[in-house]
Amino acid sequence: MTSLPATSEASHHWLEWPCEAVIEALETTDLLSVWLGRRIETIVAEGNPLATWQPQHFEPKAHELFLELGPQLDRVCLSVLQIDDAHLAQEWFFKLQEGDASFAELAPQSLGNSRDSGGHLGPLRVEDLQPPLDRLALRAQPGVVQPPLRLPGGRFIVLRLDSRQPAQFDGTTCKELMLRLHRQWLTEAIATLRATNPEPGSRCLIPLP
Repeated sequence: MTSLPATSEASHHWLEWPCEAVIEALETTDLLSVWLGRRIETIVAEGNPLATWQPQHFEPKAHELFLELGPQLDRVCLSVLQIDDAHLAQEWFFKLQEGDASFAELAPQSLGNSRDSGGHLGPLRVEDLQPPLDRLALRAQPGVVQPPLRLPGGRFIVLRLDSRQPAQFDGTTCKELMLRLHRQWLTEAIATLRATNPEPGSRCLIPLP
């Protein structure tokens, strides 16, 4: 095999595709992608901790992603009730609006994850809420009970936004977004390599971020 110029070797990273026996063993246990992910991370980091390598490649993109997602990264606390009966959902709404009942009092009759927490949900990011609940959380005013909203699955939800904390691009958020970008890149790199169906023992160019 003809050797590549030093400049090319220095600017690229290569992975040696495993032999047939190793591939067969890894595919039998559904671990080929896991193995590839670990090998790719080891090779591109060049002996450095990933915590050192990640910022060099993903920190600027993390800030771009933060600006792109915007309010979707805000954290909200909600009071939520869910029910299959539209009439009961409307009744709950009026009781809550008039102060004749609280979310905690009605929660035992509710469906969903908030039933055992007195109707409380959060804090969680807006992007983690299913549509159209995410849009409702963004436009709702804190402390105001929202009229019943029908979810795609057919249930009705009565919601109150208790608090909303705007996202800030601090160290914690930066690390979260860098990790998200890292995982996305790694997943795509693995898929790209597997799609080329390399020959056992061949050298494969690792797609860099």
